[in-house]
Amino acid sequence: MATGRTISASFLTTLDHKVIRLCESISEEIYKSISDSSSREEFKKIYGKISYTRDSGLGLGGGKIQRDAVCTRGMQGKAPFSNRNLRWHPLVVAEDKPTFAKKIEKIEIEGEDDEQVLIFIVKNSSGKKLRYPSDKVHEMKERFVALPEHWYPHINVLKHWSDTLWTQNSCVIPALEACNWWDSVETYAILGIALAVDFYDADFNNLYKKVKQILKKQAINRKINLPTFIFPSEKNEIIKCPVCRLNISQNLERFRKFERGTTWQPAWRSSKKGEGDDSSIQIMHVNPLIEKETKHNASNVRYGHRWCNVAMTDHSLEDALDFMKFIIKAHNRRK
Repeated sequence: MATGRTISASFLTTLDHKVIRLCESISEEIYKSISDSSSREEFKKIYGKISYTRDSGLGLGGGKIQRDAVCTRGMQGKAPFSNRNLRWHPLVVAEDKPTFAKKIEKIEIEGEDDEQVLIFIVKNSSGKKLRYPSDKVHEMKERFVALPEHWYPHINVLKHWSDTLWTQNSCVIPALEACNWWDSVETYAILGIALAVDFYDADFNNLYKKVKQILKKQAINRKINLPTFIFPSEKNEIIKCPVCRLNISQNLERFRKFERGTTWQPAWRSSKKGEGDDSSIQIMHVNPLIEKETKHNASNVRYGHRWCNVAMTDHSLEDALDFMKFIIKAHNRRK
């Protein structure tokens, strides 16, 4: 198993495959909406490429939209968190029980030394107890949560686990990053429309109409009517950064008083310096994610500038704006 990969990264359930295919159909429609051929290829390579894996693939895997809309953040360290996983992954962890998940029964540890494996025991809707080892939890038919009470009996063992053991058991996602599969799909659509319209001059009205038709015709679950009522409809709401209200394609260089200095980077390693630029786009949550309920959805997720995202940190937009007003007054900057 490759270091840093999600457990069972290449294994998709039938639902997983259908959802990713739906995202791919949206990506293909967005791709066709871009008239310039070189721009189309750029969009596909950087943003719209699809990987049929749980973690959007390594290296030349899925594009930025798939990583941002469909997958959780990359995580490392001595913990059972998956290093990216699908946001509708059925096993979450939380401090307190969220509204959208059932409690597991207990956790067991099987095996010796470097072969130890986490086993999650759950009770299904009919009352039958089922056992899922770490590499099979993605097959759970319902969403379950492992709480602190389930981990406490094993603390004296887990605190001595090696990085290798943790990697082999990285099978859960944080409850605050979880969402329903349709929330991921709608988020994918919104982020893709924003990029195509504002970066690549796609016609908003035409593309928006076609994407809505794809959502409306989804056959994954006919009980779910897409687009949902929270799916945004205003162009400016979609293509503007939530904080500065400039289009996401606009840069913030005019606000920099001094030129950014260069720093040494190893020539043998691919550079990601561009991702640290003030104007690079990042996924933003207008209201912060919480464990209790799902907040990763089409009404709350946008692309915005890195500077704006850093300014918000993990606060709501209203909190951030109130703090900015306080700072302006404190520095007597009324103009």
